[in-house]
Amino acid sequence: MDDPTQEQLEASDKVEKRTVGGELRYYIKNIREHWPAVVEDEPDAAGHEAWWTPDGKFHATHAQLRRDAMVGGIV
Repeated sequence: MDDPTQEQLEASDKVEKRTVGGELRYYIKNIREHWPAVVEDEPDAAGHEAWWTPDGKFHATHAQLRRDAMVGGIV
């Protein structure tokens, strides 16, 4: 799976653009909607965040979300 381009991230209605510590990030708006199985199995995942940087690299604050990074359908 290819990483999303910055243009795809900019055009997506499923992410929210924010600048954190001078770094541009594209945060997934609703973790529960996009990873229902993860949130069901690990309810603490619902309060975590996941985002891409403009270079298309995926990041997440919850280990299962990082492992489950097959998210090409989100953008």
